[in-house]
Amino acid sequence: MKQRRFLHDGWQCAERSWQGPGARIGFSKHEWLPARVPGHIHLDLLENGVIADPFQLKNELGVQWIDERDFSYRTRFDWHPTNGAPRRTLRFEGLDTVCRVELNGKELAAHRNMFVPLELDVTNALVDGENLLEVHFESAVRVGEQERVPYLTAEGIEPSGVERFDERSFVRKAQYMYGWDWGPRLVSAGIWQPVSLLEHDGLIHDVHVTQRHAAEGVVIVDVRGQSDAGVLVHILAEEPPLIGDGVLARLERPALWYPNGLGQQPLLPLSSYLCPVGFDVKALPRDARDARAMLDAVALDRRETRLGLRRIRLLQEPDQYGQSFEFEVNGRRIWAMGANWIPDHSLPSRVTRAELRTRLESARDAGMNMLRVWGGGLYESEDFYDLCDELGLLVWQDFPFACAYYPDQGAFAEAVAQEARANVTRLRNRTCLAIWCGNNENLQLFQSKWGGAERTPPRYYGEHLYEGVIPSVLEALDPERPYIPTSPYGGETDSNQGGIGDQHYWDVWHGRGDWRHYRDSTARFSSEYGFASSCSLRVWREALAEGTPYGPADVRTVSVRDAAVRWHDKTFKGYETFLGYVALHYPEAELLEDWVYYSQLNQRDAIRCAVEHYRRSGSCRGSLIWQLNDCWPVQSWALIDSAGQPKPAWFELKRLYAPRLLSLLVNGERCTVHASLDNSETAWQGSLAFRAVSLFDGAVLFERSLDFGLNPNERNALFECELDLLPRHSTLLVAESGGHVATAVLAEPKELSLASPEAIHASLAEDGVLQLRTFRPLVDLLLTDREGTAAFGANCLTFPAAGIYRIPYRGSARELAARSLAGRHSLHWYRTPLA
Repeated sequence: MKQRRFLHDGWQCAERSWQGPGARIGFSKHEWLPARVPGHIHLDLLENGVIADPFQLKNELGVQWIDERDFSYRTRFDWHPTNGAPRRTLRFEGLDTVCRVELNGKELAAHRNMFVPLELDVTNALVDGENLLEVHFESAVRVGEQERVPYLTAEGIEPSGVERFDERSFVRKAQYMYGWDWGPRLVSAGIWQPVSLLEHDGLIHDVHVTQRHAAEGVVIVDVRGQSDAGVLVHILAEEPPLIGDGVLARLERPALWYPNGLGQQPLLPLSSYLCPVGFDVKALPRDARDARAMLDAVALDRRETRLGLRRIRLLQEPDQYGQSFEFEVNGRRIWAMGANWIPDHSLPSRVTRAELRTRLESARDAGMNMLRVWGGGLYESEDFYDLCDELGLLVWQDFPFACAYYPDQGAFAEAVAQEARANVTRLRNRTCLAIWCGNNENLQLFQSKWGGAERTPPRYYGEHLYEGVIPSVLEALDPERPYIPTSPYGGETDSNQGGIGDQHYWDVWHGRGDWRHYRDSTARFSSEYGFASSCSLRVWREALAEGTPYGPADVRTVSVRDAAVRWHDKTFKGYETFLGYVALHYPEAELLEDWVYYSQLNQRDAIRCAVEHYRRSGSCRGSLIWQLNDCWPVQSWALIDSAGQPKPAWFELKRLYAPRLLSLLVNGERCTVHASLDNSETAWQGSLAFRAVSLFDGAVLFERSLDFGLNPNERNALFECELDLLPRHSTLLVAESGGHVATAVLAEPKELSLASPEAIHASLAEDGVLQLRTFRPLVDLLLTDREGTAAFGANCLTFPAAGIYRIPYRGSARELAARSLAGRHSLHWYRTPLA
């Protein structure tokens, strides 16, 4: 059996080149420092005290020199030959990015693609005893610029006169590391994924699984492998069938895999074995467990795969609105509810499986069934796709090209083909993988002439990659998976026009500013839209280094216009514009504590407005919010900040992404109550209770009830009423049916007339429930704890009447704070449950 030895110990790093002014404190040329592998040079310099934390204050500015330098990594390891394993392979899962690999002073390979593993035969390169392994990295920034200028000049383009054709376009590396409108510029370098030495007598190079869903619930599974010489055997599930390579398995009415909220996610184990030449497959026991035991004893290599049985299609068909854009799973048309995913850390070697699980479970718990892996990031890790398979999260996978022009001929095109082959082969068995997409917004930027017509190149550079190279790879390796060449992808002259294909609706944030304009979107599938807000106070405590000599003693009292606070906003609109967007609806904030509360409520309102509009629409079939997560401490569009703190918009999604949705559309002096039913096979027969209540004392000013019914995939306006006789500054509208609730105030939050905040009675029940007793209606009660360690099952709540409310909660009562639109509430704690 193959033996794998991870080479993660004993690494050192040093700067190889010294360009520019004098030496940095504590770090000089050729000084070797301890290093971590997997890792990145910024992390090594930080751990060795060479640099300050680039995530804190404005320290990002002070580390830009790193990206202009070259660095080397080295380690020494002992090796002795192993009997029965005559071949040795050195495998780097990921190198970031432009580098040379040397073993014992001899160059083995040059490499320059962050997204492609490097596998080297070192059978004759290892020595018995101590071996020296070195990786020499060149500055990706410098290499990109060195290739950019001659390329553009040869194309007849003045390098200083073109927009979105920068140095990052010439290096196959995660584009967000060059800086984005939510992330820092930390281009970095390093051995960012595991490195190992394999000793073996043969390897499985690939296992490709295809499935055909036939009539009457029959699924035909075809498993084919690629390996060194030998005999391949595959065992599917814990019972027969046992299958040889290329032998079809026929499964009668197996349990099917469905996205989150539409069914279960059964995953069948598939074990693949490479056996010696001459192995007799017919001699295997029919019992799967006995067969596995026999194969484990003789196999040269083994690979494990998990398979969910499902059929996914993208439907683009004529309908009453034009042409649809919707996904179908196992014959069921689904309403895609999800978000966009960016890499979870600016230096992706830092991301752990546990952190990914926490983040992806948050997506599931918010009711999501799809994530779009955005094109400025990565082909994600095996852990990421494992978890999406388990949790029922469909994956829309962009190829990593974003918001730029790219070379698309010659050596660069061949490098992209190699990259595509490697990653399509790696990911094509994934149950969760729903669609491939060629890039993010590259066609749109060309059509819309971002930066001005005079700075737009003469042709759509990169087009051959998305229309030729990548489709050719997919046709050969994954022909049944849907593919679109870019996102958004709609009209012929305006890919983002709406009404066809998918749409990125940024007219709100980058255009008219007020989130009410989400109601103007005509998206058939809204694959990118969002509204920014502050991160949590917990993140500000980290970013502003609270309690250190360099940071404030209490971040709550820091000005929203503080230089470091402004630095942790990259949204491109101008910080005063960002503040102004919130001030349209909420009181102007001067201090961080108020800014966090008001900006996050405003983001929640924006997401509510958009999703309710899309769910009311008969034509839209998907909502992917920008964005789920953050990669560093920042004010951004994220629903969950870099410390893992859910924002009010995330809590609101539990309601917005539920199959049954009530929504209130207030338009002038009229209110319409809508009901939507999606991703359900069961009709909704309900009784609607609608009322208007006074925010002063909870008195009912108006009420009405009615019965209604909705079939699956229906949406209707249930009820309409006049509002002209209601006091606009102190009225709360409430619609309720069987635990499904929608609320709305009639005035802007900053204009509400509210009574002074009263104390709230509180108790921690033994069953993990926080009890709260209120004495009048409360709007947007937000509960927080200083350390940010408490977990709330619901938050940012509106209570339409006095009473006792129960909130799922994990945490202590220590330093728990409560705030509503009325102000800050004191909490009076009781040792026994409230009654």
